[in-house]
Amino acid sequence: MTTSQIKFVIAGVAVLAVAFGGWRLLAHKPDGAPQAQGSGQSGGPGGGQVRGPGGRGPGGGARTVIAEKVYREAIGDRIEAIGTIYANESVTVTAKTQGIMRVIAFDDGQTVKKGEEMAAIDSGIEDSALNVELANLEQQKKELTRIQSLATSNNIALSKLDDQTAAVKKAEANVASARARATDRRIIAPFSGIVGTRRISVGALVTPGTAVATLDDISVVKLDFAIPETFLASLHPGLEVDASASAYRGAVFKGKVVSVDARVDPVTRSVNVRALVQNDDLRLRPGMLMIVDLVSSPREALMVSEASVVPENGMQYLYVVGPDSVASRVAVTIGTRRNGAVEIVKGVKEGDLVLKEGMQDMRNGTKVNIINANELKGEADPASEAARQSMARPSPS
Repeated sequence: MTTSQIKFVIAGVAVLAVAFGGWRLLAHKPDGAPQAQGSGQSGGPGGGQVRGPGGRGPGGGARTVIAEKVYREAIGDRIEAIGTIYANESVTVTAKTQGIMRVIAFDDGQTVKKGEEMAAIDSGIEDSALNVELANLEQQKKELTRIQSLATSNNIALSKLDDQTAAVKKAEANVASARARATDRRIIAPFSGIVGTRRISVGALVTPGTAVATLDDISVVKLDFAIPETFLASLHPGLEVDASASAYRGAVFKGKVVSVDARVDPVTRSVNVRALVQNDDLRLRPGMLMIVDLVSSPREALMVSEASVVPENGMQYLYVVGPDSVASRVAVTIGTRRNGAVEIVKGVKEGDLVLKEGMQDMRNGTKVNIINANELKGEADPASEAARQSMARPSPS
């Protein structure tokens, strides 16, 4: 063995001797030396126990937690469906009679009022026939006046008066018929709405049924969609709907259910529902695809944050804090979940204080220290945020 190897062995033995002596000193403390105590029984050498943030304080003190109050909110069961927009009133304007198109009084996409003339077919013959009948009516009325004068003085038989009265009525009927034929040459808007693309030009020969243009009333639109039959019991007129379209991202269109179909489709097992949606700005157009959010069974419900609910063995629990700052575990029945909150159907009442954070390994009857107590009373507490952050930070090693 070389000199350097001998030195290395001696140094190793010295290190081991020093380590062994230190261990002996720690293991055999003088009488009266204080022993480290835990909050309960000792868990190893020294009996110490490491406590992280949110645990009990020195000497078994209260656990630091964050709480919230059970609050009441208007909610409903939300059903999502896909719907289609239809015009409130829609028609294809057509010609009633044969003739040459003389006037087109609208532009594509124009808004027209009910009763306005949209187009006219040449009506020269019909106008002439109407004038003939008007002239005949005037003549028959004059003859009736003359005969009535003679009948008053008993200079004419009463049968003549009856015949002339019938002639006047016949002339009036002929005028009405001629006027109707002349009116048929004019195409009138049946209701107010927006005209689509015109299908005919001036000078074209039209026949009965020739399409001139479409006319849609979309100031209010119909939204038709199908709902599974399992929700049939909760469907009725008056329910509110929220609709959105990919063409207007972020926009929500409000509407109300006006009818529920009397039949369930035996193939899809769904029922058709119709809602009316106000469309004052005319952004919604017939044929658009809409995502429908239907709110059924509207009600006032007790709500808490989802983080407050502790599931265990198929049951749901809340830790309710009493006046003595002791947390008691209470079994609850939950309902609808929405936006990070959950409905509590049974188990607590409005205003109850329940734990929201710091419930890890919580036991029934644990005393707690609520760090956001002032906030729950409606007061600002500058130390609350710092306390929250201290709970979130890992304990120092």
